[in-house]
Amino acid sequence: MERKHFPVGIETFEKIRETGLVYIDKTEYIHRLTKNGGFYFLSRPRRFGKSLLLSTLEAFYEGKKELFKGLDITRYGYSWEPHPIFRFNFVNCDTSSANGVNALLEQHISLWEEKYGASDKSLPYAQRFFGVIEKAVKQTGRQAIVLIDEYDKPLIGTLEDSVLNNKFRTILKPLYGTLKAADRYIRLALLTGVSRFSRLSIFSDINNLRDISFDNNFNAICGITEEEMLRDCNNGINYIALNNHLTFDEAVEALKKDYDGYHFTSRCPDIYNPFSLMSAFERGETGSYWFATGTPTFLIKSLRATGRYLPELLNSEATEAELGDIDSYGFAPISLLFQTGYLTIKGYDKVFNTYILGFPNREVVQGFFNDLLPIFMDEQYDTAQRSVREFCRTVMEGNPEKFINQLQSFLAAIPYDLSANKPEIYFENNIYIIFSLMGFTVETEYRTSSGRIDLLVKTRDFIYVIELKLNGTAEDALAQINDKQYTLPFAHDPRKLFKIGISFSHKTRNIDSWIIS
Repeated sequence: MERKHFPVGIETFEKIRETGLVYIDKTEYIHRLTKNGGFYFLSRPRRFGKSLLLSTLEAFYEGKKELFKGLDITRYGYSWEPHPIFRFNFVNCDTSSANGVNALLEQHISLWEEKYGASDKSLPYAQRFFGVIEKAVKQTGRQAIVLIDEYDKPLIGTLEDSVLNNKFRTILKPLYGTLKAADRYIRLALLTGVSRFSRLSIFSDINNLRDISFDNNFNAICGITEEEMLRDCNNGINYIALNNHLTFDEAVEALKKDYDGYHFTSRCPDIYNPFSLMSAFERGETGSYWFATGTPTFLIKSLRATGRYLPELLNSEATEAELGDIDSYGFAPISLLFQTGYLTIKGYDKVFNTYILGFPNREVVQGFFNDLLPIFMDEQYDTAQRSVREFCRTVMEGNPEKFINQLQSFLAAIPYDLSANKPEIYFENNIYIIFSLMGFTVETEYRTSSGRIDLLVKTRDFIYVIELKLNGTAEDALAQINDKQYTLPFAHDPRKLFKIGISFSHKTRNIDSWIIS
């Protein structure tokens, strides 16, 4: 089998096409953007193909017809006339001080002023930007194209530093406001990022900006659908199958479990994470590629600071407006989790116009909890992982007594200041994280015909039905399991079943007693 190669970390359309790397044809969406022009905003998680989308638009408006040979957009009879293009790229912007943003703006605008003519360099960036757009349009006779890559990188990177964050807003707001002022000179503008930051009105001067983040006409503009994968990536699927002694269908199923499951609108097809999928094809094996690029520490810390029960938080509902704004991340982290790709849309409630959220796939679940546990434990990553491995072996052995003893020691090691305010929630969250990391089937608030089981854990050989009583007794917890017949749904299951009642003490912030039946 002749290997095809996939563009891992390559976000330049021209390079992909000229070197023969696999390209997933998204040019139908380019046509939808360009046929009428306008001002657009698109939110998608990091490493989801936003930069490649802008690079494709750039090549299209540069008139590089030869790069698009065989692609969908060639069906529409474009004239391929070049337009003046202004592309800001904040992806690698230094956000440690205001100097980083200023240097980036100076670099971009100075280059365009050399090409089209300079304004007074003592003027603010917004006025210089307007001036160079006006000059370019008058010189070329064609309207300008403005592309802004990761416009919110400086804002996202400083959410924990309100002073620096406000400095960046002060610098960037008038720059983005130029798009409204220069409306008559601009054919198309596209801004990409994670959030629209609506609450502090960074877009208040751009009231002609169309947000296509939740638009079903653009739901698969980034990422890879299963249809696209099966159409364009058979070579990669076969390579994974060969390397891992799988059939083609088994390889597809493994990829689906690890990387599929993203939905960005109410009628969105299943979307695969493009960075992870391409990485798997190139290496010939699945892995946690997206998480290897880093998880924002402030995101994990904000979850701990909320003091909310994680299963409730991670399986919640939100409106489109709530999902589109992350300014209040410290108090409402759901939108932040959605915009950064840790939660996705699992369903839509038409009655209340709310999106039902959950984890997209196995890669996200494992990576998320791997990053979450050390923060909740206040331990090093390797120490936390050793604890999980020990728990996992004990649960697989069917030794609940040993597991609870291990859990007691684990909880006792958590610093007081982390669990003092809401020890019950902290206790429940840690148990939830631990079981989730073990890779077993874990369900919280499992519904039966007579009530809800606090925690249900299934392994290959065992089923654990666990009821927790906060400042109650273990006897009461076990009695509830029996009285409400929580084990009835598993009466014909051949696995050995454990009924476990646990009492948790608010005073000691630990397990007080337990009964196993």
